[in-house]
Amino acid sequence: MQTTRTTLGDNWRFTELNPRGGWSGSDLDWMPAQVPGHVHLDLMRNGVIEDPFHRMAERACAWVDETDWVYETTFRVDGPPAHAYLLFKGLDTIAEITLNGEELGRTDNMFIPHEFPVGGRLRRGDNTLRIIFRSALRVGRERCAEWMAHCSSEDTLPDTNWARWGPRSFVRKAQYMYGWDWGPELVSCGIWQPVELVTVPIARILDWRYDVEFTDDNAVVTITAEVERAPGQGEIEAYFLPGMVFDGNGTEDDVGAGIGCGPVTVPAGEGRHVVSAVLEIDSLKIWNPNSGDEESSRANLYSLQLSVYSSDEPFDTSNQRIGLRKVELRRDPDPDGLGQEFRFRVNGCDVFAKGANWIPSHSLPSVLASDKFGGLTFQEVQNRTEREADIRVANLVKAAADAGINMLRVWGGGVYESRHFYDLCDQHGILVWQDFPYGCAYYPDKAEYAEAARIEATAAVRRIRNHPCLALWCGNNENAEMFHDQWGKAEGVTAPRYLGEHIYHEILPAVVAAEDPKTPYWPSSPWSGTSEIDPQSEDYGDRHNWNVWHTKGKTMEGVPPGDWPNYLLDRGRFSSEFGFSASCGLNAWEKCTAPEDRWPRSPVVRWHDKTRKGYDKYLEYIGLHFPEPRTLEDLVYFSQANQAEALKCGIEHWRRNKGRCWGTLFWQLNDCWPVQSWSVIDSEMDPKAAYFACKRFYAPLLVSLVRNGDTVEAHLTNDLMDDIQGELTITVETFDGDLLTSEAFDGFVHANSAANAGEISMASMKGHERDVYVYARFEPYWEVGVKQAENLLFLAEPKDLRLSDSGLTVSLEASGRRSIALTIAAKRFAPYVWWRLSGVVGDTRADNFFHLRAHESRTILIDRGDAVKTADDARGRLSIRSL
Repeated sequence: MQTTRTTLGDNWRFTELNPRGGWSGSDLDWMPAQVPGHVHLDLMRNGVIEDPFHRMAERACAWVDETDWVYETTFRVDGPPAHAYLLFKGLDTIAEITLNGEELGRTDNMFIPHEFPVGGRLRRGDNTLRIIFRSALRVGRERCAEWMAHCSSEDTLPDTNWARWGPRSFVRKAQYMYGWDWGPELVSCGIWQPVELVTVPIARILDWRYDVEFTDDNAVVTITAEVERAPGQGEIEAYFLPGMVFDGNGTEDDVGAGIGCGPVTVPAGEGRHVVSAVLEIDSLKIWNPNSGDEESSRANLYSLQLSVYSSDEPFDTSNQRIGLRKVELRRDPDPDGLGQEFRFRVNGCDVFAKGANWIPSHSLPSVLASDKFGGLTFQEVQNRTEREADIRVANLVKAAADAGINMLRVWGGGVYESRHFYDLCDQHGILVWQDFPYGCAYYPDKAEYAEAARIEATAAVRRIRNHPCLALWCGNNENAEMFHDQWGKAEGVTAPRYLGEHIYHEILPAVVAAEDPKTPYWPSSPWSGTSEIDPQSEDYGDRHNWNVWHTKGKTMEGVPPGDWPNYLLDRGRFSSEFGFSASCGLNAWEKCTAPEDRWPRSPVVRWHDKTRKGYDKYLEYIGLHFPEPRTLEDLVYFSQANQAEALKCGIEHWRRNKGRCWGTLFWQLNDCWPVQSWSVIDSEMDPKAAYFACKRFYAPLLVSLVRNGDTVEAHLTNDLMDDIQGELTITVETFDGDLLTSEAFDGFVHANSAANAGEISMASMKGHERDVYVYARFEPYWEVGVKQAENLLFLAEPKDLRLSDSGLTVSLEASGRRSIALTIAAKRFAPYVWWRLSGVVGDTRADNFFHLRAHESRTILIDRGDAVKTADDARGRLSIRSL
């Protein structure tokens, strides 16, 4: 008799619960609901509200968040089981649950599952399950007011309306749903993850973990599991049996021999029992992060199966791929005593974190956290299939890996991501920096709030800890910096103490130490390692560089405050947040606007900019380097080119300083709705110019150029594990292709390091900066897995370059069954070449937004997808522009 898990996904209905007159079933106007889901999605499907992503409809549905809602379903049971549970994998958030009119319990946390025993409450035949969701916005306000009324002045702030001490601080749900500087305010509620009826006739596996001891090329893996035995089954012998198979990086052709051990007896008697077993592995294949070197960065995985069984049959099984590796966060002091390093070491090798920040990929996380739906507009959600959602998440993670990314930070204002997300990071060798979901706010940290934090953290750590991608647990996002700098003091609001400190410095580290001691813990981001030192220190810990963009801090001579060349002044040890905003792509604009909205300063286009920078300032940043946008296409093109140059400037700078700096996590990889934001892939899955730049500045072998007075220096950055020597050539060329000067060097860079490899004088170029560019090319003398590296530097702003017609020519032809070969050639220099196929989402595998030198051509293989049938069809959709 096996444990069964039946999803209650059909026949759900919902309605508004009148908060004034109580609830009466006969008065309800029921509408069909979809589970998993959120109330905004259900209201849209039933024609009650407009798509909140479209135009400015977000404002018209604010009433939804002030309302209570009730969901109900009826399910049939033939022969009620004696030992059964209702498992709610995710309820958002403040819910009251009844079964057949009897209260089961109440929930108060979106992030964790809730389980209730129902063996004696189920009826033969139909059973009615009802969930009432209270308004998280209203309840949060009530809780905040109650805290203020009963707590001392040391435990509260003087202004309850202040953004960082309000409703969201008192409700454990995704903080970004209250609105952020890239997302709408859709607080919502709903059954955001599946509901299951779990029956346990004999036994089930509740939880498990693995610990590894390495010895030379071998490993000893200890599996520890918590097994629950049902009442009345003590006479049945039960055994726990783990087994493993080497699975390469998740592909079938790498499957190896099985690794097992003898069965372990599960003690008799009802309740929970802890059992352990040991697996010994010879010829160990370790899990390594993505480095760009195919040999040294294989994300080797083992398929692990855990079973509880008797001599007759298995009662329950659990399957997951695991990886064997050792992750350390090194914080060794500098030899001069003036600072402390912050670097990740994986399997004994120091890793420069080339990464990005990850936010939830939809404003309502039920769309993707359940791995069931995926898409841009709410209207499209109801037409999506589970397979399409899997493809969407898989494409985002694979796009990150293809761009050279080896770390994603799951940001602390979102959610703990789905198992599907972590499985993909495991497979692609992407390390995960996991924030606990506390972000940019003060939080109550005493009494029931402290206990709730402990329960949440325990559940989250147990769910994620077995993924080899997990590299760090981090207590919060920017809360230590917020207290240190007293955000809000300009409005007269100051915090008497660091509200939430008890959670980040006591509760969370204790949970991680008990449940996942192999993974490092870091209290906040940014953080210096001690409260005595500024969290934004350039000498200690990680750092968020928002001085650039927010017009603060140091400024280079001749560079306006906030402009991206100021990144060159940053001496941080690990830059875990920084970014520059840009428009989403034209496909996203076409989905969320009406034709009359499609101009750069339209009210709707401005509404879909949440940066809070001031729209004129945002356009001013673009205008410092590129022409003024006059059309919506101009806005897309110029803002995206500006964002690409900004990230290129900062990341190449920090990579040149490898050895002092050991990581860059730019803000941000993805989007949750159509918006002008810091993402490099928009909500329609269109890659921006900065995504293609990412492939270049995160390459394992980088040549970068930086101007230093009258010289331009060429630096080599090497992430490979071998020394590299080769020919470095630096030239100055005109846009017509004339070579003005050239220097050649015997370039050398040590393994996993950076070096200044050569320089060229610019003295003779004075007065001609608008007519030339500097080009560098490095070719290794021997095979190192990378054929060459190249880069280019303008001596004047792109908008000021004296360019003539580049004479671009184009050819298109079919290439295989699924691809079209696009060849673009230039007679004269063509900067920022942008090609697109109208109505087709951009292909992250095909290069774009690149420079073509005079007489140079490039052939791009484009996956034509389903929309483009032939090369002629592509030709009719194709548009190309350069600066």
